[in-house]
Amino acid sequence: MKRRFLSLLASSLLGAMLAVSPAAAAGQVQSAVTVKLDGKLLSFTQAPQLENGRLLVPYRAIAEAIGAGVQYEAASKTVIVTKGDNTYRLPINAKTATLNGVPVALDTPARLVNNTTLVPLRFVSEYLGMTVSYDQATRTVSLQSASKPGFAVISLSQGAVLHGDKVTVGVAVFNHDLADFTTHKEKKDGQGHVHLWLDTDPTDPKVAYKLIKGEPVVFDNVKPGSHTLTVQLVGNDHKPVQPEVKQVIAFTTMDSHDAAVPAVTSYHVDIHNFAFAPGELTVEAGSKIIFTNKDDVVHTVTAVDGSFHSGALEKGKTYEMTFAKPGVYKIYCKPHTFMTGTITVK
Repeated sequence: MKRRFLSLLASSLLGAMLAVSPAAAAGQVQSAVTVKLDGKLLSFTQAPQLENGRLLVPYRAIAEAIGAGVQYEAASKTVIVTKGDNTYRLPINAKTATLNGVPVALDTPARLVNNTTLVPLRFVSEYLGMTVSYDQATRTVSLQSASKPGFAVISLSQGAVLHGDKVTVGVAVFNHDLADFTTHKEKKDGQGHVHLWLDTDPTDPKVAYKLIKGEPVVFDNVKPGSHTLTVQLVGNDHKPVQPEVKQVIAFTTMDSHDAAVPAVTSYHVDIHNFAFAPGELTVEAGSKIIFTNKDDVVHTVTAVDGSFHSGALEKGKTYEMTFAKPGVYKIYCKPHTFMTGTITVK
């Protein structure tokens, strides 16, 4: 399965006003942006809101619509959601959530508005196994539930650099019930476990780590250098599910005694519907921004002052830029000069 970072809104929505519709049913509100789940319009007691180009949506309504359990832990001000083998914990106003005990960075934190928890739609799409599309003409966000087995790898991304000899991997599995193969030996559609190979033969199930629950996987005594992690969904018989659901991640580890390297915060900007999303982004000095082209045509990420240029980015290609110095950076797309954006570095 390919981990997808889907664009949520075109930058033209940055100034959209969220208003209550006079025709809304009693106790329900609708916003200038509507949300559909599997083709059905969702109604919320609190309107979705835009923040830094990200759409925040009432989490309980979406979670309950897909059959997830939701509770609120008042002492820690944390929303807890359970779905299948996955447990999500989202502290209010924090830029870090946890999924199955593994930290997950949020570019926009969860908010509590009128006793309703709003979470970034990007989190929903990535970690609840959904895809997201946006119709700019009708200002409608469409969520599509996963219909096939899949997973999302947490805490380890392509090209990551880790410090120390311990590698922690989280895997959120969708539409595939995790089961202990020692007691569930018969092949059953929609049931099985996860194989993980770290620098071992990814065709040999005997040397794979078998994940049969949602707990994080920890690899100890990992030597400094380049590594490859392969993750694959399999059935109770250890054979890959069909069609194949697999991801290969290359990363690097460094000795913890090496010179200290400041942690780098990463942000994502999608290029979709001929716009940068978000169109305006504020980051800390030293942050890395990953631009991903979601359109079918070639785009570029080019600084107005000429200080950087991505070159031609085809669909699915990314461009990474680390902004070391504070300032305001204006960007545009060379083939489509009407596409502009602003990166503010503090």
